[in-house]
Amino acid sequence: MSKQTKTPNYIKIAIDIAHRIINNEFLEGSKITGRTTLVSIYNVSPETIRRSLALLKDMNVVTINEKSGIIINDKQSAKDFLNKFKTKSDFTHLNSETFDLIKQRKEIDNKLEKNINSIIEFATQLRNVGSIIPFESIVEKDSIAVDKSIGELNFWHNTKATIIAVKREGDLFLSPGPYFKINAQDVIVYVGEDSVLETVKNYISLPSNIHTK
Repeated sequence: MSKQTKTPNYIKIAIDIAHRIINNEFLEGSKITGRTTLVSIYNVSPETIRRSLALLKDMNVVTINEKSGIIINDKQSAKDFLNKFKTKSDFTHLNSETFDLIKQRKEIDNKLEKNINSIIEFATQLRNVGSIIPFESIVEKDSIAVDKSIGELNFWHNTKATIIAVKREGDLFLSPGPYFKINAQDVIVYVGEDSVLETVKNYISLPSNIHTK
């Protein structure tokens, strides 16, 4: 969610006065007798009203006469004032939205970098085992491997294969350690001699009630 910029009170009051002029609450050519009247209307400090009026004076919406008070000039000047601040508000929104998009792009870039690093690490694993092509085997729900760690399975001892990764519901776990537990429907990625493909399949197809060493 984007962080909204808080509009200062003196700008809000200046905008409200301009709206009142357009809506004939403050009539063209009429006078507001001093800042104290506006202070009581808006319940703010005299300094806030002074800044609001200075803003309106700069856009020729009002004329300030220290003796006779504040004179309302014309509706068109009030409209021009509001259009100016609408443009400024639109710019602020666009600016905020742009920074949000930049933040989102950085998050996507970080995720892409993480995925690329995982791919590179996986490729390195494959290079480390030479030209051996990795095998894959799925773990069925009644397999001896379900809910057991790689260490508990004595996987290499029983199959002469080395697990280099485990695929699980779209995620890839590289170099799982001896405490990594296998779930049903996991895909084990492993390397070894050609004979290990059959050995691993036979091993993980053993029922879960079989005890191994």
